[in-house]
Amino acid sequence: MKKNVLVAGIGQANYIMQLYGEIAPKLPGFSFNAFNLKDFGDKQIEVQAVSVFNRVYFFKPDLKNILTLSRAIVPVLLNRYFWKDLTMYIAEKGNIFSNGGLRLFLRHVNAYYYANFIDRKTDTDIIHLHFPKHIFALFLKYLKKDYEEIWTYWGSDIYRIDSWIDHEIQNSSLDSVDLITMATPEMEFTLLSRFGFQYKYKIRRARFLHDSSYYELAANLISNSGWEKGFKTDFNIPPEKIIILFGHNGHFENNHIQFLETLSKLPENIANEFHVIFPFTYGDHKKGYLQEVKKISEEISTSFQFIEDFMDWEELAKLKIISDVYIHCPTTDGLSAFLTEFLYTNNLAIVGSWLPYNTFRDFGLYYKTFDNFESLREILISLKDNIKITADHRSSNQKVISDNFSIDKISGEWVRVFKEFEIKPIV
Repeated sequence: MKKNVLVAGIGQANYIMQLYGEIAPKLPGFSFNAFNLKDFGDKQIEVQAVSVFNRVYFFKPDLKNILTLSRAIVPVLLNRYFWKDLTMYIAEKGNIFSNGGLRLFLRHVNAYYYANFIDRKTDTDIIHLHFPKHIFALFLKYLKKDYEEIWTYWGSDIYRIDSWIDHEIQNSSLDSVDLITMATPEMEFTLLSRFGFQYKYKIRRARFLHDSSYYELAANLISNSGWEKGFKTDFNIPPEKIIILFGHNGHFENNHIQFLETLSKLPENIANEFHVIFPFTYGDHKKGYLQEVKKISEEISTSFQFIEDFMDWEELAKLKIISDVYIHCPTTDGLSAFLTEFLYTNNLAIVGSWLPYNTFRDFGLYYKTFDNFESLREILISLKDNIKITADHRSSNQKVISDNFSIDKISGEWVRVFKEFEIKPIV
C-alpha cells in the first residue's frame, strides 16, 4: 500500500515539479499529490503538473462571499493559535484596527478552509511543506487529522524571519515535525541557534535539483563559441568592455544601490572599462525600485544594461557565458542555483563572504569573496588583473559541478529522506 504525500507550501511550480518529477519514479512506495501549485491556471503548468503528480488539488475559498466568511468565524475564534497570533500582532503593531489586522484574520480564514479541504478531500499520510513561513504553514494549526510532516527550508524562510508571527509559527510547530530538510550546514546551524539544538536529530541534508538541460546546453555552447559575437550584437553588449553581471533578480535585497555607490567611487578610467548587466526579469517588490536604480546609474561613467524581459534557457546560458564576472551579494541566500550555473562557465564569480556557501568551498569550487563594499571596490580596481590571475583556479569549476551537483546525486539525497517513511513489511 502506497503512502500519499501532499506537497504544500510555497508551490513554486518550476522547482516543485522538477524535484518530484525526478524522485517520484524512484519511490514506488509513495504517491505524490500537489496542493495549490503557483501558476496552476497556466495550461502548460497544468499539463506538466498532471504528468508529475498523481493528483493536483487547487482550492481557494472565496473570501468576498459573506457566507464563506461567516462559516469560518466560529472555527477561527475557537482556534487557540488565532488568539496567540492576535496577541503577537497587537504587541508588534499596537492595535488590531488596521488593514494588517484584517489581513491576519483573513489569513486564518484561508488556513481554516485549506485544512478543512485537506482533511476531507484528500487521502493524505504525509504533508511535505515547503518554505514554512507563517503564510504557508498556518493551515497546519487547523488540521483535525494527524499527519506525518516533512518541512523543507529554502533559505529566506530561516534567514529572513523578521516578525514574531513568522518566528512563532515555526517555534510552536517544530516539535510535531518528523523530518526537516535543509541544503547547507549554515542553514542548519541558523535553525538550531534560533529554535534549539534538540531538533538536530530531525535534520537531513537535501539540496535542490538543478535543471540538467541548462548544463547540457551550456556545455555545448562553451565548446562551440561561434555564437558569441552575434549574441553580443543582438543584445547591444559592447565587445571591448569587461562584462559584469550583477545579481539575479530585481529584489532590493540584492544590494544594487550599494553596488552602484561602490562603482561611483572608482577612478573614471576604470569605471569606463565595465559594462554592467542587471537582470530585472522578476522582483522589484519595492515600488519604483527599478527606476531608482536606473536614475542612480545615469550618474556613473560605467555603461549599464537592464534586462527586463524574460530570457529563454539558451539566452540565459549565453548571458552567463559571455559575462566575464558575476557579482553575487544578496543580504541572505540558501544555495543559489543562479550562482551554481554561473560557476559552471569557469568565469569569475565574486561573492559576499557573509553568504552561507561553505558547501561550495567544501566541494572545491573557486570564487573570490569580499567582506563589504569597500573591499569590493578594491577588487574592482584590479579586476582586469584578477580575471587573469584566477583563470587557473577557476578552470576546474565545471568538472566539480558536474561531479557533485548532478541530478542523480542530489535526487538520491531526497530519496533517502522519503525512504525513512516507507511502510516496513511485516516479517
